Amino acid sequence: MKKIKLGDVCTINAATYSDGDSCDFVNYLDTGNITSNHIEHIQHIDITREKLPSRARRKVKFNSIIYSTVRPNQRHYGIIKSQPENFLVSTGFAVIDVDPQKIDANFLYYQLSRDEVVANLQSIADQSTTAYPSIKPSDLSNLEFYVPSLDTQNKIGNFLYALDDKIALNKKINATLEDMAKTLYMHEFFRKPSNGKLGDIIIENSKSIIPVGAAKSTSGKFPFFTSGDSVLSWTGLLVDGRNIFMNTGGNAGIKFYVGEAAYSTDTWCITAKNLADYLYLLLKVIESELDKKFFQGTGLKHLQKPLLKERAIYIPTETELERFNSIVQPCFTKISANARESRRLAELRDWLLPILMNGQIKF
Repeated sequence: MKKIKLGDVCTINAATYSDGDSCDFVNYLDTGNITSNHIEHIQHIDITREKLPSRARRKVKFNSIIYSTVRPNQRHYGIIKSQPENFLVSTGFAVIDVDPQKIDANFLYYQLSRDEVVANLQSIADQSTTAYPSIKPSDLSNLEFYVPSLDTQNKIGNFLYALDDKIALNKKINATLEDMAKTLYMHEFFRKPSNGKLGDIIIENSKSIIPVGAAKSTSGKFPFFTSGDSVLSWTGLLVDGRNIFMNTGGNAGIKFYVGEAAYSTDTWCITAKNLADYLYLLLKVIESELDKKFFQGTGLKHLQKPLLKERAIYIPTETELERFNSIVQPCFTKISANARESRRLAELRDWLLPILMNGQIKF
């Protein structure tokens, strides 16, 4: 292992867009739209009709590491493996390009994603004199690490990236499977006349007594669903089978999971006898309606369950349901299996990361 200084093996912010660059459009990534290498949204900007944001200036290339200089603990960073045409990122990122003869890009990306490195950068940011916690490119340049041989770096970086690549692939497969199931629901049932109410099919599971805060500091083998985007973990199960998890405060949010799970006090866990997959898709299709009509109150709005149960719906016949379930149920069973695999892979990655980086395991 040898000690290196990041500034000696990388360049930062090497390429910048100028108004003289010839293009009619730009694909732009802002800092808030990437978290731990997962991109939520890329803006397509037609610059013949729209003004290019002043922060859309950083150019990137294959294996560029982008690292937000604002609030590092929010983990708005990633490594570029592919990019759309005319791609720019915000000046809120430091764009780090490695010298491949000195350090492996994947290895450095995972080094910069380590909890202790993020905490160190956040500590530096907290001491900044700017209006909000931020770091400078020089703070990154001054970071020092012990690294193994370049060959070992390549092996470690490729191994860790392969884990993340499989997690990303599972997400893509799940999105495709859910889209297929939703398309089938829309084709078969969306325009059919009502013949019942939601309350006719909903089965309520017991209310949880576990607050979200308790799960944030707990690790367990069961997914823990919350009234929000995050899925945490818990030590015991509350339900098994095919269940729907709905937000009860704020706005509509609906998740579906097949298997053993737990959920928070602010999550409404429901199912439906042989209709759970159908019910989930129905609720997803009317999600915007749920927001507008069934979340009420001053301040923080809350789900009005009795009102929702009165909502008119179409209830399939046994023949329709049998055909529908034969296609849709395997999709959602696979989606949940992929989610479990991704969770195990993420846990393995997080466990191995510090051990590999510290040289405790010979690769």
